[in-house]
Amino acid sequence: MIKTENITKRYLKNKVLDDISISIPDKTITGIIGPNGAGKSTLLKIISGFEFPDSGTIYINNNKVNKHSMIKKHLSYMPENMSLYPDYFVDEFLDFFHSAINYMDEKLMDSLSLKKIFYKKIKHLSKGWHQRLKLYTALANEKPVIILDEPFDGFDPLQMRDIIKIFKSQNSEGKSFILSIHQLSDAQKICDYFILLDTGVKIAEGSIDSLSEKFSCKSKSLENIFLEALGK
Repeated sequence: MIKTENITKRYLKNKVLDDISISIPDKTITGIIGPNGAGKSTLLKIISGFEFPDSGTIYINNNKVNKHSMIKKHLSYMPENMSLYPDYFVDEFLDFFHSAINYMDEKLMDSLSLKKIFYKKIKHLSKGWHQRLKLYTALANEKPVIILDEPFDGFDPLQMRDIIKIFKSQNSEGKSFILSIHQLSDAQKICDYFILLDTGVKIAEGSIDSLSEKFSCKSKSLENIFLEALGK
């Protein structure tokens, strides 16, 4: 389980996270949900150890995190604006990647259809293919928690369906996912646990059923629940 207690983060005078305490259950697909500027990416960066909070604590399996190496052992993280080596051919990049981490996942490579683009330069890939390659670098490991910031960016509905299958397959094998997702309808297709943020404040967290009950929303639509939570 990943927990945060009273996480606060400022950039200059702008408070982007305000006293965030959450508990993310193991082996779930958790969606960090909120509009632009809600603090989703900042929260993921802090959980992943790429940024430090001004105050607050992170726990992994009830152990207080006090150094980055503790996080690296448990988590794999893909930021939204991750850049790969543009002048590498895809197969050349993957050879470098596999040698760096001493791990290769042929099944995942096939699921993402990456062999179709082996002989293309990364800078010539479409946004969707570039995203697939980024996802491979995040998923090709044996770490128990995968954190992905806007993983569906660049995918059409059919491509997104294929990616969701991959996530659910890995989840069924015991991996936990924490996803930042802008589109609420997309989040409801894949996530079974939700953390609702707005302007750096946690509004609520829980399953669709528990959130629906909390906000007296009969439709069990994540969009309706979120609007109800914001009082709109």
